Parts: sequence; C-alpha cells; structure tokens
Amino acid sequence: MSLRFGLRARAYASWSSLVLAAGLVAACDKPASGPTPPAGSASAAASASAPLRLAKPPEPRPGEYDEARRVLARIQGNLERVAAGKEPVKLPAGVQAHPLEALVGAYKAVLDGDPSAADKLAAVATEAQSKLDVLVGNKPEVKPKDGDTVDYARRVGAIAAAKAEGPEGTMIRLVATMRLVDAALVLAIDEAYRNETYNLFKRSEGFIMRETDQFRDGDWLRLPCRTILGRRALVEAAAKRLEKAAGPVLGCPTPKDRMLDFDLMERFAKDPAATVADVLPKKPEPPKERPAPAEPEVPAEPWDRDAAIWFMGDKPDAAEKPLEAASKKDVVGKLDYALFLHAFRPQSAARDAKIKKLLGDVEKASRAAAKKHEDEFLLSDSSIDLRAYDGTDESLLGILRVASSSEGATTTSSFYGIPCAVLLARPKLLESTTPLFGGNRDNFLPRSGCSWGRGFVRGFPDRELNAYTSATEDADGHFYLNYGGTGRFGLAAALKLQEQTLLIDPKKFLDRPAPAMAPYETWSYMTPESRVMFENLSRLAEDLEKKLVVHYQTRGLDEKQAKHVAHVGLFEVVWGAACGDAPPPRSLRKLVTDGAPAAEIRAFIEKGEHKDAARLAPFNKCAAHTGKDPLMHMAVLDPAALPILWEISVEPQEESELDLALDPNEPNEFGKTPLMAAAQQNRVESARLLLERGAAVDRTTFKTRDFKLGSDARTALMYAAARGSLPMIRLLLDAGADKYAADTKGRTALHYLLGHGPVPTNPVLSPTELAEAAKLLS
Repeated sequence: MSLRFGLRARAYASWSSLVLAAGLVAACDKPASGPTPPAGSASAAASASAPLRLAKPPEPRPGEYDEARRVLARIQGNLERVAAGKEPVKLPAGVQAHPLEALVGAYKAVLDGDPSAADKLAAVATEAQSKLDVLVGNKPEVKPKDGDTVDYARRVGAIAAAKAEGPEGTMIRLVATMRLVDAALVLAIDEAYRNETYNLFKRSEGFIMRETDQFRDGDWLRLPCRTILGRRALVEAAAKRLEKAAGPVLGCPTPKDRMLDFDLMERFAKDPAATVADVLPKKPEPPKERPAPAEPEVPAEPWDRDAAIWFMGDKPDAAEKPLEAASKKDVVGKLDYALFLHAFRPQSAARDAKIKKLLGDVEKASRAAAKKHEDEFLLSDSSIDLRAYDGTDESLLGILRVASSSEGATTTSSFYGIPCAVLLARPKLLESTTPLFGGNRDNFLPRSGCSWGRGFVRGFPDRELNAYTSATEDADGHFYLNYGGTGRFGLAAALKLQEQTLLIDPKKFLDRPAPAMAPYETWSYMTPESRVMFENLSRLAEDLEKKLVVHYQTRGLDEKQAKHVAHVGLFEVVWGAACGDAPPPRSLRKLVTDGAPAAEIRAFIEKGEHKDAARLAPFNKCAAHTGKDPLMHMAVLDPAALPILWEISVEPQEESELDLALDPNEPNEFGKTPLMAAAQQNRVESARLLLERGAAVDRTTFKTRDFKLGSDARTALMYAAARGSLPMIRLLLDAGADKYAADTKGRTALHYLLGHGPVPTNPVLSPTELAEAAKLLS
C-alpha cells in the first residue's frame, strides 16, 4: 500500500475550530513589537484614592516544584545565586527538594574549595547515573552504539566517577556530574518512545513532525558565567575532557558559534557592560525592499510552450500551435491542450472528439501510474468522480484529480498545475483542487497554476495578499508547523482554495455574508499580545482591501459588490479571522482595551452595565477556541483604567461569569500574570500600580506538559528584559525581582535582554541603555 494514503477527514467545516484551538492559543505569548505607551498615565493620587485590593497569596500549582522541567530551571537559578554569593531559594513548607538539586550544594563546595566537594559530587553523580541508566536502559548486557543514549550514559558516567585529582580533576567531575543530572532530567520530561531517538550529545530530537516536538532542544544546565573568573584553565580542561558531551559549559550569553570562546566569555564575566556589543547574536540581513515586479508583457510570436501556457487567454490563436505540438510529446502536453480546447474553442463535435482522444491518453497514462504506485483505488473512488468527457466543466474534474494524484501528469514533483488562463475562463475547474482526503493524499491533487508558475491574474494585488496572509501566521501560532498530523495538508489545500477563489472566481463570495467586524477584531480582545498583533494586521488588511476593491471594479463588479467581495475575502483566505461574532458595542473589556476615557469607564460601571453577562457572548465564543486572558491583563494597556476597576465590588462566584477577575496576580491559562503582561508591553505605570496592590514579582509561567511553552518558567523580569525599557527593568529590580531566576531552558533575564533566550535582542533599548541593563542584570 502506498505511503501517500491519507485518512478520510471529518467535515471541513470543523477544521477552522481545530486551527483556532491549536494555533491561536500559542500566539498569545508570541513576541511582537509592542505599541508605544500612551502619553500620560494614571497618577499617584488616583492610585492612592482607590480602595486597596491586595493580591491573593500564590498557591502551589500541581507539578510546579517536582516536574522535571521545573527542577532544571530551579537548579540553574540556584547555581546562579550561589555563584553570586547568594543563598538558594527556599522551597515552600512541605515541598521536598528533588535529589538532583544536591548539585547546587556540590557546586558551592567546589567554589569554596571545600574538601567535601569530591564526596558531594560523587553522591550526586551516583544518584543521577542510577536515574539515567533506568531511562536509557543501560544494562551490562546492552551494547551501546556510538552516539546513542546508552553510549552517552557510559561515557559521561565514567568521567564523573573518575577520581578527582586537584582543582582540574574536580572541575572535570563537576561538569560531568552536571551533564548526568541534566540528561536524567531532560529524559524524564517526555515519553520513553521519544527518548529512543533523542540525541543527548546534541540535545536535539531525532523524530520531528512539528515545531513543538522540539521543545527539549537545547536543554542544558550551564555553570554560571562567573565560574570562569580565576578558573578559565580548569573550565577549558573540563570542556576538552568531555568532548562532544560537553555542550555549552558556561552560561555566558554568547552567539551559538562561540559557545566555547572562553576569551569572550571571560571578558564578559569581568565587564558585561563593556562586552555587550561582542556577545549579541548576529542580526539577520533585513530583506531588501524590492519594487513590485512588472507584469509580464505578451511576447512576440511565434510562441513556445511556456508562452502559450502564460498568455493563451490573451491570444488563443497564438497559443494553439505550440500547445498542439506539446501534446504530441508528453502527457502534460495532452492535458494542457485538452483544457485549452475546452476553455478557448467553441463546442463542436470535432472539438469534443479531439478532447476525448487527448483525455483518453491521459487516463491511460494515469492508470499505469496508479498501478505503479499501488493507488488504483483512485480510479473507482466516488469522491474522485472520474467520468467520460461530455463537454461540461464537471466532466473534467475527475480526470484532473486522477492525472495529478496518480502522477500520470504532473508539472511539479507531486501535482499538476492547471493553467491560470484556463481557470479564469472556466472557474468551475477550480473545484478539482478541493481537498478530499483530509491528509497527505490532498498534497497530490491538482492546484491552481495562478500560484504555481503557470500564469497570473493581471492587476491582482499579489504582494499585498502575501503580506497579509504571512502576517496572520503569527496570529494562528504557525498552525501548520505545529499541527501534529498529515491533516495539515488537507487544511492547507482548503485554505489555498479560498485564496484562489479570491483570484479566479471572486463573484462566488457575493453570496457569503460579510462579517460586521475587521479580521481578528474579536480575537484582539483576548490578550494584550493579540491586540498588538491586531494593530499590524489591521494596517495590512486595510491596504489589501482597498486594492482589491479597485481590482474587482476592473473585472466587472460595481463598487458595492467589490467592497463586499474584498471584505469577505479577508476572512476566507486565513484561519481564525472571524473568531467569535462581532465585538459587543459596549462591554468593560472592550472599553478598557480600546482606551476609553476614564469617565466613560466609570459611568459604565456606575450604571451597572458591567453586570450584563450577555454582552460577553462574542468574547466567550472566541475564547472557547483560543483562551482568554483575565481582564486585568487587558487593563495593563491603559493604566488609567486600573484604579477604576479596583473600585468594583464583585462576589467571587460572579467573577468568571462577568469577566471580572480583578486580582493583581490573576494568571491566564499558562500562568502568565498581569505584571508579566505589563512588563512585556512596557507599561511601567501599570506595573507600578500592580506592585502597589501586591502583585508577586517573581511568579512564573507554568502549565504542566504544555510543550507549546518551549521556554516555561518565565518571570516578569524576563519579559521586561526582552521588551521593556530601563525604567521597567529598574522598577522590577527595585521591587525585589530575582535576576538569577532561570527558565526551563536555563536562560536568565540577562539572556532574554541580549537575544540569547527565545526572543531577539531587546528592541526598545539604545546601545548605551542595553549595556547599562546588562550590568543591572548580571
């Protein structure tokens, strides 16, 4: 049986909900360029006059202290604290430390020159080795293969167990023990079957179907950067001894290609501010702004085959001779010529006989190809709808599907591209590209040549459409990359069909109702980040819509029709643009997010309108697919609204129903707090107000086994380091933020600042400010 088979899909109508659920939630925490904070802010007087609403004390979340990823983050943070001469963080009463956290005490003993260091390292190594052996199946009878997990366990275990002689031997044992510890924890994170292909030497997944499958990539513990001071030769010796198992030994922020540049790391450890420019990642070259390519001109005659495909709609007579000649050379030529005759020659008995003869040859070749690929089911599958040609468009749909899917006639490695001019003349043929199988099989159905190098739609704003659809990938959380199955091919084909309908058959959208909102408008009220993305998407959508209206008027639609089609098209060509119904004209969430005047918000509350739960139906409908941050998160966008919201008195049982969770520590579904949102959006005044009301400065993001959060355990300071100003960073540090805390990748706020975490270098700070911030966070 061919591996190209895909499972039959459920109804395609349900797939948009699937995309929303899988994609848009992930987008909520995706870094994006935040808007400039509004001029003016809530005053201290307003803050003081509002009733104090103290935050609830943080409660432990299931798995917060014992999940392997969290243990990794805690060990890294405590190593950083010890290196800075600080005490490790204390665990809450009743919470037991993980046995492998003893690495921190062993590290401190090494730094202090404590004679007990060797014994402490040995105890940790023994514990880690035993756990690792179980995870990798390391038994005496097992013969390791070079580079597999057993090979790693034995190589590193032997180094960790070797007798430590002098400072150099102790440092080698320390690094080897650290590598046993992080290996045991990394493998404990995921299922056993995933560990079989995980590369411990490179810390990378061997089996990947989606981006989120790589959530463990780059998971290492690192010795704090300060470790190199006075110990450079020892650290270099350890890296050399462990060879390919060494990984990034030190946690100094350095470019990926300089992880073992000990000279650079030593300079950074001595003076971070002076070395910032040397450790920043290389910025990718910005794409050069290119003018929109001029549309191709109709070439002089006689034409070759390619010119005939591109311009048959302009001059059918010039195209016929080269197409007829091509039909005598290959199967693609036969299908091209048959479609040309069908689209551009009047129906007659002679024309139909010629087309039937050409299609008979195409079908014969397709049957042979189907047999070769063991895909003979195509010829009898009812959804393919293979039938004899009778002069109608419908009678061509089946042969197009069979010819493409069987590889009997393909213009690329896997499908046949229908000439664009044919589709413009006979839009019905676009139906042959409709996905049928809900899986990989849809990848082999025919496609529109308008997007695959077989013609173009004259005057269509392709550039603006590409800019808009590309930008929406951030909004849907890069759904296709993260969808865990071959169904994504069917989804992609379904969406591409809508895009091609916009190009080829726009009148088809006239019967579809126009949404009473902008694309992604309701979704923009779900999280502060979605609001930021919406502002960019709106600019792109408005530009595209204007140009579509002009274009459609040149194709026979009146202005009203053109506006209708263009607006509908903005929703049809992307996933999730119509999340929920149109936003309610008035609701507390909308007023706060839109930055309504304080007097208007207060009047809305005083009238009791905020207690009308029915107003929230559109938001709840969208949130069912995407999730929704608490109102406090949205309020950080307008600090003037915070004191007003804290005046509201609400019963706890009504909070959820009325969207009135107003606690300053109210987390979203993955543990992000309003303070983190304020830090991410650089809303300094909002952060100050939240702190005054008891916002916990060192809460962390957290959701058990949510691997979309590749870098979990983020703190407000990490968000500020990534996107905040110096005043924001200082505010959090003055409030006691822990700059040594690490996320589950072992990255601290300093890494986030300098672009060595999951986000680019802080875009808000000037080079001078960046150096100052690096000094503050070191």
